[in-house]
Amino acid sequence: MADLILTGASRGIGHALALALAEKHTERLVLVARDRARLEALAADIERKGGRAIAVPGDLSSRDGARALGQRLADTVTPGATLVHNAGLWPSKRELTSEGLETAFVVNHLAPLEMQQPLLESGRLRRIMVVSAGLIIKGRFDAARTPTGEEFSSIRTYCDTKLCFALAMRDVAAAHPELDVVVLHPGVVRTELGARTGPIGWLLSLVKRGWEAPEVCAARLSRILARERWSPAGEARWLVEEQEQPWPAVAEDEATRRAVRDTTARLLAAA
Repeated sequence: MADLILTGASRGIGHALALALAEKHTERLVLVARDRARLEALAADIERKGGRAIAVPGDLSSRDGARALGQRLADTVTPGATLVHNAGLWPSKRELTSEGLETAFVVNHLAPLEMQQPLLESGRLRRIMVVSAGLIIKGRFDAARTPTGEEFSSIRTYCDTKLCFALAMRDVAAAHPELDVVVLHPGVVRTELGARTGPIGWLLSLVKRGWEAPEVCAARLSRILARERWSPAGEARWLVEEQEQPWPAVAEDEATRRAVRDTTARLLAAA
């Protein structure tokens, strides 16, 4: 039985996807999130459904934590594993890490790269799915300002950091043709991501009532996971829900791709 690593498994899309996959009994689910209690409760639910699951608590809000988590995962899973990058942050205010980097830039971009590196180096992975966002079309990258959030806005920063990771994973696919990599927009889903307090939060909750339930999205992702192949060797295709689409223009811009690549490499090397 192959392993499937699922980040952000304690809530929203990740929680719903874990329960959907448990019904299939085809993988051992390696559940990753910060909340140990919620993870262990989810693993117990999956076991009761006849599936197999283990909880691996970890924190993607720091690069040190991400590296440690990646090593634990590399020591836990067997070769041939699938990694689903689902964890993410939609920030409401500018916050910096101890390294002076904007938190969403770390959580949505640098930390997942740090986490997966031990898995790549140990040859544990066969497939990687990135649950991204259609809003990457609005992303813009400024090498001098985006990593530290100097141009911070809640929507803009979310778009920018999601774009960064999507571009980085295209490079990962090119560097590792043995992997099958896909990046996708999962749909407009009613989760706690981007939740706010006060009048804005109340309005957002009203809007979200018309969005699809996490269980609907989970069924879609489960169907995509069941596909024999996502992308040609050395490439990462872009899906909007279940349909392959051309990469958005901003993701094809060579200057943007080079700037993200060079900045990412510099920051990772400085660790």
